[in-house]
Amino acid sequence: MRPLETLSLLLIGSTIYLLVFKKNKDLSLFNLFIAIISIIVYHFFEGIRWQFNFAIFILPLLYIRLKISNQNNTVFFDRIIYFCFFLAFIIPYLIPVFNLPTPRGKYNIGTESFHWEDLNRKEWFTEEDNNDLRNLMVQVWYPSKIELDKKKENYIGDITLRSETMAAAAKIPSFFPKHLRYINRNSYQNIAPANLKNKFPILIFSHGITSSRHLHQTLFEHLSSKGYVVVAPNHSYDANLTIFPNKKIANYRSEITGHPDSLNIRKQQMETRALDIIFIINQLEKIQSSKIKSRLNGLLNLDKIAIAGHSYGGATAVLASKIDNRIKSCLVLDGWFSPLPDSVISSGLNIPFFCVGRPSWEGSDYPKNYLKLDDLIQSSSNTRKSIFIKNSLHLDFTDIPLFSPIINYVLDVSSNPVQISIALINDLTFLFLEQSLFKKSNEDLDKHLLSEAIIVN
Repeated sequence: MRPLETLSLLLIGSTIYLLVFKKNKDLSLFNLFIAIISIIVYHFFEGIRWQFNFAIFILPLLYIRLKISNQNNTVFFDRIIYFCFFLAFIIPYLIPVFNLPTPRGKYNIGTESFHWEDLNRKEWFTEEDNNDLRNLMVQVWYPSKIELDKKKENYIGDITLRSETMAAAAKIPSFFPKHLRYINRNSYQNIAPANLKNKFPILIFSHGITSSRHLHQTLFEHLSSKGYVVVAPNHSYDANLTIFPNKKIANYRSEITGHPDSLNIRKQQMETRALDIIFIINQLEKIQSSKIKSRLNGLLNLDKIAIAGHSYGGATAVLASKIDNRIKSCLVLDGWFSPLPDSVISSGLNIPFFCVGRPSWEGSDYPKNYLKLDDLIQSSSNTRKSIFIKNSLHLDFTDIPLFSPIINYVLDVSSNPVQISIALINDLTFLFLEQSLFKKSNEDLDKHLLSEAIIVN
């Protein structure tokens, strides 16, 4: 819990103790007044989240309890107060304002966002507008200097708009994600890049269906603190929600569950996403040449471009790697390979390929998914490896395990210790990039592959 939350609950708890057990009404009333002042200060300095509503509800109950003299009524109110106080403690713990893990690299982290329109592609998701062009929101994380006067950015912006669609994707009430507005990432908007001797290597990341770039920021910040530029788009209409600077919205339009031709539709969508990646690389070339104004003008190493993706984004990464030779290595996090064209699977990749995933897709809608992965690995000609993290599930490869200590009861998250699993995925990603892009020794990567948490294939 946050500091003023804790203080307010302690004051409420002490008021209950003084009123119910010590029966000191005067001191209880004074303590209640201080608790109210604390909550008002909390509202202005930290912002009250919905999880704290039960604590606020206790305040009028305590005042009414102070005015009651009938013994039967006091017993009734005491029970309600005890119950609300229990909820006021337990709910903020179960649905916390969490902190993103502190990046373990030596650099601070800057971030820039871009709204780009591809003038050469029509938007096939918007059948209602034949003239609509493909628009993308793209965010970049990069190594930076420390600027003490800058405020950290919100983990997810525009949460009022996003909370409803995020909740719908998770099948939870729409107010649940609203507390995410109080979470800050370890990144600062538009601060100066770090002074490195060499230009920045690049990782482009493709998110999964119904997801967004926001749900992988722990990985992005870790890599940026280690010297990488990370470029992550929202694939419009595949993402949970994309909000453009002009407030135009690209809502989620990729729900085709139960459609008899769903795999072929996914293949068409994936081609769109792969073209998004190629367009982004073209835009990065314009940033490097200063045709697009950016903090990163002249600082990008366009010979060191890797791609990664989670789930459907993993398939996107493979397809983009196949059709654009500017991409030098490919990493997939629990990739969904079933929609990949057979021609891609049978011809494989000729660049380093690494898949980190859950042990099995049995029980999912695509139980034969790893047969596709096996075929892809067998047909690829460069370094290729797949490993599986014991007990892991699909959303372990995102930030979502940080959201709650009991989220595994609600979403596709394992019971693996979150700090350990996130650190492992971050390390494996970084070490693979170092090995595949810079031909670094694979000794450190091999040490991680000996972890008891990993099954090597």
